[in-house]
Amino acid sequence: MRYFFRIEYDGAGFGGWQKQKNAPGVQEAVEKAFSTILRRQCTIIGAGRTDAGVHARGQGAHIEVPAAIDIQKTIAGVNAVLPDAVAIYDLKPVDDRFHARYSAIRRRYEYFMTERKSPLWRHRAWCLRQRPDWELVRRNITALLGTHDFSAFCASGTTTRTTRCTVFDAGITRRQGLYLFYIEADRYIYKMVRSLVGTLVDIGRGRLADTMESILASRKRDRVGETAPPWGLVLDHVTYPGEP
Repeated sequence: MRYFFRIEYDGAGFGGWQKQKNAPGVQEAVEKAFSTILRRQCTIIGAGRTDAGVHARGQGAHIEVPAAIDIQKTIAGVNAVLPDAVAIYDLKPVDDRFHARYSAIRRRYEYFMTERKSPLWRHRAWCLRQRPDWELVRRNITALLGTHDFSAFCASGTTTRTTRCTVFDAGITRRQGLYLFYIEADRYIYKMVRSLVGTLVDIGRGRLADTMESILASRKRDRVGETAPPWGLVLDHVTYPGEP
């Protein structure tokens, strides 16, 4: 039987979602917890990777088990075994054709920024020492909407076959004194969101004379701004068919 669930995690102590040799991965921690509770070797498939230091609120994943499990006991048991920085929720049976990665239709990310030193948000938001022109930032965000080639915003080391992505929604708002950039797309390429945020901030600070539209059209990596640090980024939600 196949079960879907969501994962929330603080990525500060992890090398990212993926299992790896040189740093702890969130995927590895979740697999160990399920294996302990279900008393069998478990493999977890996630909706996608997140980089080292990046957080998640609604990462999607699935697990294959030979027989039905007690959902509430499994949630409680897995969460008891997991480190404090990781938790699972919304565990439920799904069709065997469901796939946490390939069935996903949208992924939403949020990026938090603050204009002042904030001890409470030091591991959750990028502290901007120079204030951007936020209206200029907002005007440039509209260029992201629709289907584009985002190759200019792809960091080296990617293995993706295509750099075309469709952005359904993007914007910036304020929440609890923070500036929140949000974006929802069908897919992303390596470090795309952090590169977009850094470029928007550099446009707003006057460090880049280009517009987002012209940078996208250029498809040149050397036209973009700095890559924003990982600790402000959160994988907010992964959407699947049938969900609102």
